Amino acid sequence: MFLLQYKIPSEIGSELKINRLFYLTDLLVVLILGGIGFTFRYVVHSSFVWYYAIFWIILMVAWLIRPKTNPKLRMVKALFLAVTRDRIAYCAIDKKEREDGKDENQI
Repeated sequence: MFLLQYKIPSEIGSELKINRLFYLTDLLVVLILGGIGFTFRYVVHSSFVWYYAIFWIILMVAWLIRPKTNPKLRMVKALFLAVTRDRIAYCAIDKKEREDGKDENQI
């Protein structure tokens, strides 16, 4: 008897791996961006086709790489969050608590 073993992700939002470095979303991004680039190549003048192809390759690579500071995000999402963040709101990172459990600022 041959039993099939399915790999069920531990959470719904987890990504499916195709191999060690490549995910299913990476494949979809490459196919979608490649399709868009292939479709619009007829709009570009024939002397600029190589520059256009290099631009789309750089765009795909920039979309897929993961930043070292937050490897769970793609570079596009990290750039989007950096651009759209609220620059007025902030919170202090260096809160120090006293031994009795109260903040120094609450004295």
